[in-house]
Amino acid sequence: MSNHTASNQTASNQTASNHTAEEPSSRRPGEPGGIAIVGGGPAGLVAAIALARRGIATTVFERDAHPELAPRFNPDRSYTIDITGHGLRALRHIDAIGHFDARLLPFRGIQYAGRVVEDWPGPGWTGARGDILRALAAVISDRHKDAVHVEYGCRVSAVDVLSGAVSYTPPGGDPVTRQFDLVVGADGAGSVVREALQRHVPGFTVARKSLPNYLTMIALDRLVDQLDETYLQALATRPFCVAGAIPGDEESDGPRWFCGIGTRRPLSFSSAAAARAYLQQHCPRVLDLASDAAVTAFADRTCYHIGQKLTCSRLDGGRALLLGDAAGPFPPIGQGVNAAMEAAVELDRCIGAAGSGVGALSGAAQRYTAAWKPELDAISWISEKMLFENRLHTLRANVTMRWGINPIGRAKSDDVPWSRVQADARRWGPLWW
Repeated sequence: MSNHTASNQTASNQTASNHTAEEPSSRRPGEPGGIAIVGGGPAGLVAAIALARRGIATTVFERDAHPELAPRFNPDRSYTIDITGHGLRALRHIDAIGHFDARLLPFRGIQYAGRVVEDWPGPGWTGARGDILRALAAVISDRHKDAVHVEYGCRVSAVDVLSGAVSYTPPGGDPVTRQFDLVVGADGAGSVVREALQRHVPGFTVARKSLPNYLTMIALDRLVDQLDETYLQALATRPFCVAGAIPGDEESDGPRWFCGIGTRRPLSFSSAAAARAYLQQHCPRVLDLASDAAVTAFADRTCYHIGQKLTCSRLDGGRALLLGDAAGPFPPIGQGVNAAMEAAVELDRCIGAAGSGVGALSGAAQRYTAAWKPELDAISWISEKMLFENRLHTLRANVTMRWGINPIGRAKSDDVPWSRVQADARRWGPLWW
């Protein structure tokens, strides 16, 4: 462990001790009240860990199996996730650096045609979503299993955001309803908690927008030893083709590579030959790295619409609030998981400032909306300026990068808020409006 990480751990432990001494003891997970987190993805688990470091217990409801038992990735949908600036801040906050070093690949930047086009000088990682969840689950198991109670394989069917009641069905059990002081919705783009807020909280509205972003995955399973797994590999720009590595299934295995092919219209092919012809015309480098079997699978694979954007009028209401994609999904620009984890840290800070009593949690939720919604709105705005295969967006990014105002580059910095990136970009008028 580096001196920097060790000092962070010492400071974090001191902070946790201070908050534990100052705040009332939280209820045990099995008792009425307390904090429920619906969704055990990166946002939900980071929130649970951060609160546990303050001595605040949580119950996490996750519909999928434990990450160690679930598949690490879905070959039809999984793309390599890079954890950098804002995500790095979150992992330092919960002292999880060592767990990510052990379970993910190091990240150093982006290469194009073997040349480094974007360098990442600080700690960073790449992996599948399952790798991230396994690392966070290990943090809980190693350090916080008394404070974080995760109900895996548990589907939440309803939430009463006004009373804090959560109705769910545990594995092999009968439906149960429990009441909590605060319900944190970290349950993704199809959030049950968000739907309940929209139905029952006056003035809570949701605006939806559909943008032309589509993604089809192809596995790269040949000649990948030519690629440096510590970099994302840009293979083409139109369509947007970026390949990345995730750890192999076993420690002795080499990294597994996937390439996401991003287009402004859905891709479909009548045959493997048609898919091969498309790749030959638009991104021939992929054909050097994909076997015939991988191309055949690509031809049959579903092309997913990933351009859904959602904006909530606020992030809290009653006894509930929203984190991550539940609060506002946006087209991918490499910051979704990073933003979700930082949102969890912001919530932890707000609860730390307000306290964990029933009345204090309501104030913490409002404080969280005031602090985080401008950041979420800003990164959502940035994402809409960087759509796949949009000629204007590509030209604008290339030109402004030379002038040093490319939002994507600065958005990764851990010391620059997304709201500042947005404000600086808007000063250039028509370039970024």
